[in-house]
Amino acid sequence: MENKQIILLTKEEIAKSNDLALNEAQLNFILQKTPKKFIRSRPAKGGGTWNYVAVGYVTKVLNLMFGWNWNFEIVKEDILLDAREVVVKARLTVNANGSIIIKENYGNKEIMFRKGTEKPLSIGNDMKAAASDALKKCASMIGVAQDIYAPEEFKEAIVQTEIVNDIALQLSESENVDDVSLIWESLTEKEQGKYKKLFTKLMKNV
Repeated sequence: MENKQIILLTKEEIAKSNDLALNEAQLNFILQKTPKKFIRSRPAKGGGTWNYVAVGYVTKVLNLMFGWNWNFEIVKEDILLDAREVVVKARLTVNANGSIIIKENYGNKEIMFRKGTEKPLSIGNDMKAAASDALKKCASMIGVAQDIYAPEEFKEAIVQTEIVNDIALQLSESENVDDVSLIWESLTEKEQGKYKKLFTKLMKNV
């Protein structure tokens, strides 16, 4: 049962800093798994497949998380014809609750050539693809689609303002949907209101 992979955290457990830039809603958004409908795959070099998300999904997440209050810029670009690729260095800046978060990373794209020639098909399209790659890498440093790009480091979590008793722990450690439902039905209306977010997440993962 997948909910075994969900851990419970308070904001204080996430960071020692008292000035955490993200609020509870943003933390819960960023610490959830990427919805399966947004995950794509393509053949990987050397065999197998590579999972990824489209740049449109990343843009949507940034808009929802930061209320469209973010900026992305290319700070350096190189067209490496000998290496047959374009490389860009990019900077993502987001405004979060009065704090500014800046992440920089690189993106690249193999140059596409006209069939049978050494003439590039469209350097402009290659540069746009490299920029999209860079945006996804910058966003992943904040946590967007981290379960896709760094699965070994990702752990799905739910942030509660406080965990005052073992109700949340009982819910998260339940073995099946019936156990979750029984615990839920035993709670008071006030308790259900407090743990509704956790209950909804667990039921989706059954």
